[in-house]
Amino acid sequence: MKKQLLLLLPVLALSFSACQKFLDRKPLDASSATTFLSNQAEMEQGLTGVYASSMWVIANNTPMLYEIEASTDMAMKRGGNAADLIAMGDGGPFLVNNAVTGAAWNQAYKLVQRANQQIAGMENGRANVTATTYNRIKAEAQVLRAWGYFHLISWFGDVPFYKAPPAVSEVLSAKRTAVATIVADLNKDLDEAAAAFDAAGTAPVQTLGKVNKAVALGIKAKLALLIKDFKTAAAASKAIIDGAQYSLNPSFQNLFSLAGQNTNAGREILFCQTYPTDVNEPQNWGPILGVPRQVTNSQSSHFPSQALVDQFEDRSGNRIDASTTYDPANPRLNRDRRLAWSIYQPGDTMVHFASKTAALPYNNLRERTIFNIYTNVRRKFNWNTGVWDNIAGGNNDWIGAQAAGIQWQVSATGNIGGVGYVWNKYNDSTQYTFESKVGYNLLRYADILLMYAESKIELNEIDATVTAAINAVRARSGQPATALAAQSDLRTLVRRERAVEFAGEGLRLFDLRRWDIYAKANSVPIVGISLDPAIPAALPVFDANNIPDYSTSINQRIRFRAQTRANTNAKYKLWPIPQPEIDNNPGITQNPGW
Repeated sequence: MKKQLLLLLPVLALSFSACQKFLDRKPLDASSATTFLSNQAEMEQGLTGVYASSMWVIANNTPMLYEIEASTDMAMKRGGNAADLIAMGDGGPFLVNNAVTGAAWNQAYKLVQRANQQIAGMENGRANVTATTYNRIKAEAQVLRAWGYFHLISWFGDVPFYKAPPAVSEVLSAKRTAVATIVADLNKDLDEAAAAFDAAGTAPVQTLGKVNKAVALGIKAKLALLIKDFKTAAAASKAIIDGAQYSLNPSFQNLFSLAGQNTNAGREILFCQTYPTDVNEPQNWGPILGVPRQVTNSQSSHFPSQALVDQFEDRSGNRIDASTTYDPANPRLNRDRRLAWSIYQPGDTMVHFASKTAALPYNNLRERTIFNIYTNVRRKFNWNTGVWDNIAGGNNDWIGAQAAGIQWQVSATGNIGGVGYVWNKYNDSTQYTFESKVGYNLLRYADILLMYAESKIELNEIDATVTAAINAVRARSGQPATALAAQSDLRTLVRRERAVEFAGEGLRLFDLRRWDIYAKANSVPIVGISLDPAIPAALPVFDANNIPDYSTSINQRIRFRAQTRANTNAKYKLWPIPQPEIDNNPGITQNPGW
């Protein structure tokens, strides 16, 4: 068979690889293809393989969901990058052979197949373990399989649905199963898993990289929101809240540092893509992609957008267009603290661990830099003198370099860079950025609270529990409690809360699509911070979904990227099925318009 089977061949290879590694360490007569998973030790080892398949990455160990975030209105990648081409839509062009969508399909199905192999193979040893142990291990595999399918249907819509390892003939003749049918089936699995976790007395958080009852219910809520089943979403998220096992971490910043994740105060992090600290590989390359080029040894290629920055309220709880304290000449001041905790703006002091070798006076393993895009000066802290030095020249993020004919490739501004901002979230200055072991959060209790609030708002069942859920998230960053009561106002608020709370965490595409606003949010010119700080750009005009319109200020803003996203075509509601799948199986129809 000459054409690659994106689904089948990788999972068959993985199955062989997993068994081969096991056989390398055990006598050949101890286990075989027909007897593997015959006892608890083997079942646990097989389950480890399922978890390994849930670590989704793109090039350079970049978390897949972090990469996908750059295809939304909240962020961007270098121009011409696969995620950038998705975001650009018709202007990309976004084609069926896009590297991100192909990798997403591959890795999600790899997880599904590993889970299916685990569940089917465990029958070999069912009589050799207690029912409680068997059901708990199976439950973990069921939840991970549901995680894979949740993303597949979020990205691609109807997809082939396998609940057991398929034969080659099944893969080559598979049809697409309707989303609603998949959700209904997965809900049964998740309810079964939740009961099994209860029976096993599973801890509220086993470890950050493992699933439990709360994760099962959280995925159930997400599946329900995807199909607008708000009653089920509210019930699933409320069950987690009523269980009283979780709360918000008092420190937002600790959620994105290794030490804070290990402590996991409040057990807020329910599920996390973790990285082993006892070996060098793999690493989380997400943090290094946000370090601006004016910092030593940087790689900047993933940037926050202006549309995201302008979602953050002032400290009085007003969006910037309704604020009496927001100062366009000093936009970093008097803002929701999550802005500074998530994003560096010009004038902010950045701290990075970008080199393992001290190079005084400016690099003492930690490098302190005042983010500057407006002059060809690097502002560095001098560790010898204890003062800040202005170093003339060499500022790759200086916007004036454009006028000099320099085409930036990876800086925080310019044609192929960002629009004047870089990420702070996940930048842990205790971690060498090229070898960061900071985990990538996949499910947080804050998400549970906001999913509950949103579900009740959409049901128009607004009561004190709704505002309590929203206000708990707001209070952590010092934002005032909301006094809103109207359904439309609360809908706007909870959508803004999701944008600022989960910026860079891979949830935005899911939100935009289920709110039916992806086309509008991602069909705009790419603009950034004020081109001249002495001429502050005019405020945008927001719609009810917090989507900003920069028409009146477009000429006052950084526009060197010279891009306009175009996603009004209905086909962009879903990603295209990877073409090799269509080529190998004519029974899998392509999504409309592709």
